[in-house]
Amino acid sequence: MNIKSIFKSVLPLNLIKLLRKISSFKDNYFLGRDIKKIRGSQVKIVEELRKKEILNVIFLVIHDSVWKYQEVYKLLDEDSRFRVKVVVIPLVREGKAVMDVYNQTSNYFLKNNYNVVSSYDFKNNIWSDIKSITKPDIVFFTNPHKLTFDKYYIDNFTDKLTCYVPYAFVVIHSIEMHYNQRFHHLLWMHFVETNHHENFSKSFGKAKKSNVFISGFPGLDSKFNINFKPKNIWKKDSERKTTKIIWAPHHTIVGRGAGLDYSSFMDYYQYFIKLIETNDNIQIAFKPHPLLKEKLYAEQSWGKQKTDNYYEKWNSLPNGQLEESDYIDLFYFSDCMIMDSASFIVEYLYFDKPILFTKRDNKVLDRFNSFGQEVFKYLYQANNKIDVNKFIEKTVINNQDYLKENRNQFLNDVILPKNGKTASENIYNKLLRELC
Repeated sequence: MNIKSIFKSVLPLNLIKLLRKISSFKDNYFLGRDIKKIRGSQVKIVEELRKKEILNVIFLVIHDSVWKYQEVYKLLDEDSRFRVKVVVIPLVREGKAVMDVYNQTSNYFLKNNYNVVSSYDFKNNIWSDIKSITKPDIVFFTNPHKLTFDKYYIDNFTDKLTCYVPYAFVVIHSIEMHYNQRFHHLLWMHFVETNHHENFSKSFGKAKKSNVFISGFPGLDSKFNINFKPKNIWKKDSERKTTKIIWAPHHTIVGRGAGLDYSSFMDYYQYFIKLIETNDNIQIAFKPHPLLKEKLYAEQSWGKQKTDNYYEKWNSLPNGQLEESDYIDLFYFSDCMIMDSASFIVEYLYFDKPILFTKRDNKVLDRFNSFGQEVFKYLYQANNKIDVNKFIEKTVINNQDYLKENRNQFLNDVILPKNGKTASENIYNKLLRELC
């Protein structure tokens, strides 16, 4: 029994509650003090940076799968007033860096011709002091959670201008983790998706969230770039048209869903394999959430070997494929998405194609926030495999998409920026107004 358990067993419940209130009050007091100090410091930093001819910008990235700054990076990189770098930093588990993830992320950015700085010094076998190497003026984070070494977390960059764009649309009911961490309050600029998300942020009230700016979601802005040339990454069609379906299961399988439990993977993993094995007029891309694999590894009835075999089977099927990285091209050439995930319920709306949400239970809607619940009005919903079959046959193949018009109206009225600019342009222009 640990110390915490011992205290719980001997202290009266009322005293435990009182101690928690005191601890919370203390944490809020010190956070409020830090916010006030850092806001004053940020004003002075802005004044100093306005005098500089060239500003150093770095993007700190752990996973390539959450990289949503493609167009922001391009805009800054094409402007001679900015010197831009991507810094790959490690995912840390139990105090050790996960090198497979680090190498995968590094390879992605090198392959795509980004200006990459490694945080790992292979010669001396140490993790470098990025701040002293790159001398950043502006630091963009790609993840708000403490997944890496402290030296790469926001507390080490409070003497810089720090920015963050959510790596996904915030639709889940647990909004505190997305707006009320110490990380969010210390930011210089927190760029959010819509006015709904601005209101979520301001509801926590620290320093009245003066660092929040509605930019829109930049993750899909490549689609609006006039030079965008999507690549068809689906397996080759036969002479007759095939229906291209994305199946995107979430990682929140029962017992490992942190109270969300969206995922209906266990109900459908065999169904979708059988569907394409018995129907060569359909192609299915298996697009699992990046965390699903490790959840299945930990599941007693699955484990590593069964999980790896299942994932590999998708690529072995002539009309199936496994997709674990970029998805704009995948979305662009698809016909529909069947899913039970979070951010994709919004992101796929950009592509003017029907979405079917497979409900694990009848309470799943309660696990979304008010914005997510609004989005559900524009999704088809399935309670079982019969509903899935009807969606594929009627809505997709026979093109009876009765939600299409309202879905597109919602996209234009609520999700896309209102000023005729992309989210990336709004972020870039905000930096220009503040610093140039």
